[in-house]
Amino acid sequence: MSTSTPGTGGAADEGPAAARTGHTHLFRGARLLLHGAAPALRPRALELEFSDGVQAPAELLAPVRPDDPWMLAVESYRTAAGTPLPARSWLVAGVTDREDGTELRLGGRLPDTP
Repeated sequence: MSTSTPGTGGAADEGPAAARTGHTHLFRGARLLLHGAAPALRPRALELEFSDGVQAPAELLAPVRPDDPWMLAVESYRTAAGTPLPARSWLVAGVTDREDGTELRLGGRLPDTP
């Protein structure tokens, strides 16, 4: 049985990669850290942890064309304070390899789909 998310290109024996942000929600300019040895930028399922301890499934998606940006798709979740946030997708505006992992800086949010 495979534990990888279809379309992420992850190995069958891998679960979602840990990612963390210092905020309770995402916005343009927010940064998140993909834990582990850099470079960690590849299509994969993520378990995104927010600063209030809430976790949400997410997926890092590779660009369709080499010059296109990466995308981050986050499933809906509820903050620890009870605020519901819908599923959203974001462009990745910057990528920085760090000693403790790979940092992503978010760009604009993609339009919601009906």
